[in-house]
Amino acid sequence: MEIESYFKLVLLLGAAFIFLLSMYLMFYPNNFFANKVLGALTFFWSITVFGFILQSPEFFAKYPHLFGTLDVCTLLFFPLMYFYIKTYLYKDARHFFKGIVHYIPAVLYIIIFMPFFVLDADTKVSMYPDRLPSWFRPMQNVFNVVIILQGVFYTIISLRTLHHFQYFRTRRLSQFQLSSLNWLKLFVISNVMLWIIGTTGAFLGIFGIAILIDLFDVFYLGLTILTLLLGVFTIQRPELFAEEEDIRNLSISKQVDIPKDADRANDTEGHELLLNYLKNEKPYLKNDLKMQDLVEGTGLSYKRISEMFTNEFKKSFFDVVNEYRLETAINLIKEGFHKQHTLPHLAEKAGFNSKTTFNRIFKKYTGQTPSEYIQSQK
Repeated sequence: MEIESYFKLVLLLGAAFIFLLSMYLMFYPNNFFANKVLGALTFFWSITVFGFILQSPEFFAKYPHLFGTLDVCTLLFFPLMYFYIKTYLYKDARHFFKGIVHYIPAVLYIIIFMPFFVLDADTKVSMYPDRLPSWFRPMQNVFNVVIILQGVFYTIISLRTLHHFQYFRTRRLSQFQLSSLNWLKLFVISNVMLWIIGTTGAFLGIFGIAILIDLFDVFYLGLTILTLLLGVFTIQRPELFAEEEDIRNLSISKQVDIPKDADRANDTEGHELLLNYLKNEKPYLKNDLKMQDLVEGTGLSYKRISEMFTNEFKKSFFDVVNEYRLETAINLIKEGFHKQHTLPHLAEKAGFNSKTTFNRIFKKYTGQTPSEYIQSQK
């Protein structure tokens, strides 16, 4: 087996550096949680690059058990990218089993291809490449589409997470922290551009269209360089966005004076932040709204939001949400929405998940059913 060009040799060296970087990020003592997530991401990416460089009939004839298994690493890349951004920004996200649903495609891939994976080496060698099971190639194509869709989906929610974080915390972030946030955005956007290049290369291959350069080479080299830069960035700037308490501790370590009323200011600012989010973004119109949605939308911790409802609103989460929904429903009635739509549709429009809940809340706060209220307005 030979490396065909200096380009692939450079790519191989890059993959080796990424692999060493992943070991450092995952196992260096006292490392931060987000670094460990990035370590997992870089590890799987290094394996993907190794597979891209070394894959050939000769390689798989020598190592048949590796055929088909490397795609799992690609299916993990984008979920881990999103998980890294979440854990880097928010302490509440730092749990390996949070968001485990994002890894379902990789698990499904293993389950679906298990009948092939458990075959002995000689049988796999005899099958590759022209005698594979009839279902093998079509299923690989299905998962290739899944990988492309992952790129789109996780790019959108990653940029949304970064946008929400910056929007709600800009006043509390230092210039150094803002530059770090912009760097993460640049990483995601650059990743999108490279993913577009890789996807274009995949479609050109499907339709048998040849061009002067191999777009897969550009994609793998670009993302390898980008991943290396992200690793260096993380090592240089760990623990910059882990809730206000951690930011204050970081400031104290740099001998920056913190006002005595900082805690009170943070509580007031957090309260205003939540109120503005409820007023401007109207998350209560989502009929399956959860407390975690407010955490992701405001950047405040789950604990702080829960304490605000208990200590400042003096109401439960559901009471506050239903009051906003009721106000919306009443405004819709005043605007005449009910004249052209049914009451269940009006309830859904206001964020209620059922007509029964809508009627119960309406009666509880107004003393009238929705129909009685409408009659009283005539």
